[in-house]
Formats: sequence, structure tokens, C-alpha cells
Amino acid sequence: MPEPLRRAFLDANVLRGYLQTDVLLTLADHGVFQPRWSAEVLDEVRRNRPARLSEQAIARRLNQMNLAFPRSMVEAYEHLEPDMLADAKDKHVLAAAVHSKSTILVTENVKDFSPPATGPHAMPVEKTSPFLNSLLNQNPRLVVKALHEMITRTDREPNTLSTLIDKLASRNDLRGFAQQLNSVLPPDHRGTHPTLGRPPKTAHTVALDGIPPLTTPIEPPRTPPPPRRPPHRDTPPTERNL
Repeated sequence: MPEPLRRAFLDANVLRGYLQTDVLLTLADHGVFQPRWSAEVLDEVRRNRPARLSEQAIARRLNQMNLAFPRSMVEAYEHLEPDMLADAKDKHVLAAAVHSKSTILVTENVKDFSPPATGPHAMPVEKTSPFLNSLLNQNPRLVVKALHEMITRTDREPNTLSTLIDKLASRNDLRGFAQQLNSVLPPDHRGTHPTLGRPPKTAHTVALDGIPPLTTPIEPPRTPPPPRRPPHRDTPPTERNL
């Protein structure tokens, strides 16, 4: 039987950057995992938005996320906060993750959380790259298919898997995922960023041999795409079968 779909609570620091958010929500849209967040998390994303992003732009992005994934908002978890083993400022994050029955909490600040390994408040905590690597290991074909569709939503860079991998590798928080992704792709789709090294031959490489070439130049869409495949990367993908 297939493994149960993972439900991941996403902390604000993994939803702040555009590339990280795009990758995560694209995989969620393809049914790789179920995303969860809270209003407090989104408020933190809004307060700490990238400098280049206006208040109107971040508000639009967060609103589109909620419209695309209407089951992702977690509420009524405040009663759990006093019992959460986390830094005071992060108790609400762990409480929401536990209340949502998520299978994992994804955050870059893993040191701020010390949940028990067993019991009603147990919650595994992982950084973004290890989480993405686990999804890739579980279903490499679907993950690569989703990322390919992500880069074809626009004619802007990155618009090939190799350039996407190089961009991922340039980010400390995504470099581990870039290295793993690079190792499962055929040689002509791999990145060349210096941090990638020489990817080892893996069983997943064989599994991906049937993927069609992805290096065809991407043409700008002539007509607006359907709502669940927005033309601009500031618009998250829509929810599918969550």
C-alpha cells in the first residue's frame, strides 16, 4: 500500500523566500504532501517579508496561498501553547503543528524546538532540505515532474532543471536538496554549481530515465493559463486533492 500522505506544518522562515515557497507549494499542489500553517505564522511572514516585496505584494501572495490551499489554515491551538517544549516565541508554532496532527514541522530554526519523541505532543522537526530530500526519495518521479511544471509556468529563469538546481545550490537552506536532486537526474539535466560536486549513480537515476527532455526553450504563454497554473511566480499553485 502507498505510504500515507505527509502533512507538514510550515514555519514562517520557510515561507518567507520566494524560491523556497514556490518549491514547497508546487510539490503540495501535486499531492506530494499536505501543507499546514497558521495566521500567526503568516503574520510573521508578512512582517519579515523580503525588502524588495511591497506590503501589497506579500498580502496578495498570502491571500492566494489561503485560497489555493483552503484546508491549510490551523486554528484553535492556543490551549496547547503552555505545554509546548519550545522557545517562548515559538510555542505557537509547535502548538499549531501538534493540533493540526502534522507528521512533521519544517523550520530552519530546529534548535528552538525540543518536542518529545513520543506521546500526544510528539513532533519530528526538520530543516527544509532534509524534508524535501525525504519527499524526493519517496517519490522521485512525481517530485521531478512537479518541478518541471513549476519552471514551465513562465519564460523567466530558471526555466530548465539544470538552472533550477544551480539556483537551489546557491542557497544555503536549499543546497542539500539541490545536491540530492542533482544526483537522481540524467547527466544532461544536472546543474553545474561548484557546491554540487560529482553526483553518485543511484537507483533513482534509472527510475527517471523515462522522463522526456526538459531543455526545450520555454515560450511565453499566448493565452492566460487555467487558474490552477498561474502565469506569475508570485501566485502560488492551487490545491489539488488535499
